[in-house]
Amino acid sequence: MRKVRKTNRQPKGEAFMAFDIGSTSIKLCIAQVHGRSITIERLVETPLPPNAVREGTLLEPDTVARALRETLQQAGKHPKAAVLTIAGPHTTARPVRLPPMPVEVLEKSIQFEAGRYLPSAAEEHFIGFEVVEQGEEYLEILLVAAPRASTEAFIDLIEKHNIEVELVELQPFAFWRAIQTAYRGHTPPAYAFVDIGGGHTQVSVVRGPLLALTRHIPIAGETFSAALKGYFHYSDEEAEQIKRGLNLADLIEHIPQENPPLRLVQPILDELIREIRRSLNYYQSQFQSQKGREGRVERLYLAGGTARMQGIATYFEHKMGIPTQVFDPFQSEAVNFGNFVPDPEMLGCQWVNALGATMIPIEQAERDIWYAATESLEEVAA
Repeated sequence: MRKVRKTNRQPKGEAFMAFDIGSTSIKLCIAQVHGRSITIERLVETPLPPNAVREGTLLEPDTVARALRETLQQAGKHPKAAVLTIAGPHTTARPVRLPPMPVEVLEKSIQFEAGRYLPSAAEEHFIGFEVVEQGEEYLEILLVAAPRASTEAFIDLIEKHNIEVELVELQPFAFWRAIQTAYRGHTPPAYAFVDIGGGHTQVSVVRGPLLALTRHIPIAGETFSAALKGYFHYSDEEAEQIKRGLNLADLIEHIPQENPPLRLVQPILDELIREIRRSLNYYQSQFQSQKGREGRVERLYLAGGTARMQGIATYFEHKMGIPTQVFDPFQSEAVNFGNFVPDPEMLGCQWVNALGATMIPIEQAERDIWYAATESLEEVAA
């Protein structure tokens, strides 16, 4: 039985490689780690056709294998080991309150405890946990799980190309790591980050040194594109071009009657924002202390391909009432470009997950925060 394990690499200037295989493309980041910073050697993105990967599941292995082969050919010389980030509605990262018990006991019984919160049998998942809070009458953990079948399908796909998958982690942990590395811990006591990709949106909340909540929302870039194609009969390319040309900040003052595509996407965007607000309200109802503002989400970071839409941060901030920014790790002092010159179309907000995964050695060296991600998918059974 394969073991998805914690990597033991240390930041000694060796190359580190990470894959982000989404619904619209394969992204590959190769970087060298130097102390508390990384130098990007190569970024390669290869488009995927619709439905080759859907909701974190590999539907067309041969198609994705060809795209992966093309990605590696473009990358040229590369490491023989990699990190894989995964996402989708069937992955789980949720807070769970249990009766008090020693952590050693929970480690042996986590499969049984997790079975109450998973959509299928616990043995069908890679399972892990992180202790959030340990009280006299309860034990609160962050339960992390990923479907075994779909996860192993991606691992097999990569390892058929003579690359060892050293670690698999959920994408919110890679995003979180990228933020922590970029801001060196100078973040609000509680903040949220939203990854608006092609097939889904992932909203997560960080409270202090802990990932307090993460939730999957089935509204994302492809939802906007489908609406534009369905109503105006645009092609895929036309819908993408129109979407890039919209400025969502124009919706704050009025709904421009002369811009029907903008009016069409507004209710979809507002529904996404409502779902994000529901997630934050749930978090605050569960975690906000009686001291008032402690635990309140103070900032919102956006990333993902759909975060490229003009004015999206301005519109989110207007609707949510929370300071909002599009997170660009390329602007971080921790990220350097050596001889590699990125294409102008390569915006940092699209590379957060792949880039965050290459930062694992920085996290391991500092050990300021030991993320659940590093052990979340370690296989329990031998």
